[in-house]
Amino acid sequence: MNRTARVVLVLAAAAPLVMSRVVPVVRYGDASDYVMMAMSIARDGDLRYDDGDLQRILADRPPATDYPAGMFLVRDRVGGLHIGGHSFYYPLIATPFYMAFGFRGFALLNALLLGVSCFLVSRHFQRTGYWGSVVWAAAGILCSASATYTIWPTSEVWLLFLSLAFLSAYQSHRIAVAGSLLGLAAASQAPMGLWVVLPVADWIRGRLGLRDLVRLGVLALTLAAPQVIHYALVSGRAHIAWLDLRTSSRFLYYPVAFPGQAHFDRAAHAVAFSGFSRLEHFHPGDIVRALVSPRLGLLWFYPLSALAVLRMWRERQGGLAAGAALVVLAAFCTAGQLTSHQVGLRYLNPVYPALLVGFRSFRWDRVERALLVIGVLLGLSFLFFPRANSSELITHKAVPTTVLYR
Repeated sequence: MNRTARVVLVLAAAAPLVMSRVVPVVRYGDASDYVMMAMSIARDGDLRYDDGDLQRILADRPPATDYPAGMFLVRDRVGGLHIGGHSFYYPLIATPFYMAFGFRGFALLNALLLGVSCFLVSRHFQRTGYWGSVVWAAAGILCSASATYTIWPTSEVWLLFLSLAFLSAYQSHRIAVAGSLLGLAAASQAPMGLWVVLPVADWIRGRLGLRDLVRLGVLALTLAAPQVIHYALVSGRAHIAWLDLRTSSRFLYYPVAFPGQAHFDRAAHAVAFSGFSRLEHFHPGDIVRALVSPRLGLLWFYPLSALAVLRMWRERQGGLAAGAALVVLAAFCTAGQLTSHQVGLRYLNPVYPALLVGFRSFRWDRVERALLVIGVLLGLSFLFFPRANSSELITHKAVPTTVLYR
């Protein structure tokens, strides 16, 4: 890569670092769980929950947050409580950043992951020319919802990075690296393990040897094993699903009350509503909205996906990766989650890399230039006026950033 292109890419990769420093610390969704896990690892060296964890978060939380509303607790077989209905991998990696930079450390980690993702995309597309790789890396990553998730203390950017790193390593035939990344991904969110569809399909088609497939699988299981063992030791099951709350008291969620407070028991079961994932609540219109809705659609929140699909069709490349991505997305998106509380369709974050690395070069004809310009403009409009599928912002078509993050 020539010097000018390298400078531009460095500036693009550094942009999320600036964003993570200037945007106020806020709380979204499951952030309490990840934050409290990192705090427990940093302060206590474990994931056990006690009154000290509660008092610490109440005393240290930034003013703009409502921690620990939204935390998940697991009740073990002897009645003890443990923090973490989610994987401990992301908070474990975030712990040094939290210890060094406090709550803003999560945003700095996410910014670093997003910057590395830009470099991975650029390296993958060096055959398109210096500027082609830089433009696609910067626009494909930064003009998407992924940049907004930088400031969320949740695992969306981590999952995007894992998918992109896995696909890059696998397509470069670095089987050991790909298997290790697949294991981290599966342990971080179970549906991510379905990326294994890609190497299995290649093995069936004769493009991957059995030895390589077995090596990839063994490494993936090895990296995922610590998380599975942790779940088994704490709860007696291989994986914790919070929907099991309907039939088991082991896994609890406290959105408004905490141990020792009034209404604790009622609050613990507040999310155990029926019909969360029943298919009768799923309509074909949900799929259409997931593609074109200005509040959560693919073409608004990941606007350069249209160009990616066009390149796949023209080159006949990336179709298998895109098919594997659909399997992963389907596993993430149960009927109730498809249009749930989020910025855009957040489960597109882990599968978006399949579009970014699904082709090898640009043609740069009139159609592709037009799609690139439109995609960048849509992406910039999203960055300045984020659209949110959110109960707080449901009436807004576009909300200025200063309002959304106040």
